[in-house]
Amino acid sequence: MQEEQDKKKSSRKKPQSFMGELFEWVKILLVAGIAAFILNNYVIANSTIPTGSMENTIMAGSRVFGSRLHYRFGQVERGDVAIFLYGYQCRNDHQIYRENDKGVCPYDGREDKRNQVIYYVKRVIGMPGDHVEVKKTGEVDAGMIKKLAVQSSSGKVPVGTVYINGKAITESYLPEPMIVDGNQFPEVDVTVPEGCYFMMGDNRNNSADARFWGENQFVKREKMLAKVYICYWPLNRAGLIH
Repeated sequence: MQEEQDKKKSSRKKPQSFMGELFEWVKILLVAGIAAFILNNYVIANSTIPTGSMENTIMAGSRVFGSRLHYRFGQVERGDVAIFLYGYQCRNDHQIYRENDKGVCPYDGREDKRNQVIYYVKRVIGMPGDHVEVKKTGEVDAGMIKKLAVQSSSGKVPVGTVYINGKAITESYLPEPMIVDGNQFPEVDVTVPEGCYFMMGDNRNNSADARFWGENQFVKREKMLAKVYICYWPLNRAGLIH
């Protein structure tokens, strides 16, 4: 009896075969891969901000996490900082073009699905049905504008305000007054269609946003990918996004 027990203990202590150990590693990697796929495609969105269009809320070069679940099961709200599908870069001529109903590159007809997807990060300003206006409301000293993009012989720069349904909104996140000169920085007077949103960058004087998108200036609900919650890189800028 004792001899049989010793044999059982001995057999349990035998090292696992190479193939058995390899199979265990394959299972671990497979599970990890599936988990990563689900996480990245259905739960979170990981994005790098290449430009300064959202400064000082999100600085150029920062990396952020957004929640896909928020827009999958919740609502888009005014003031959200959101990741959305802006358009595509054609793999033939490298032209970047706005997402459109035709589903092809307007320059050479190449299908969207065969081109590189371009995502933007902007703030939700106009909600479905909103009357959005950007109007000149005054002037400020040119010295108040860090990256002055207009010339002024008087030393003054025309600036403006965003109005939603006739009421001026307070935008404490803007790093400086918003230039509105009716030319390079246009005035806006639009009504947002149902199921769409009007998106603008926080750094208004350095943001290629809905003011400059021409006729296709709204983002459809199904193109809203994720609500941005956290900046995680660089570490000195890490924190919640508001």
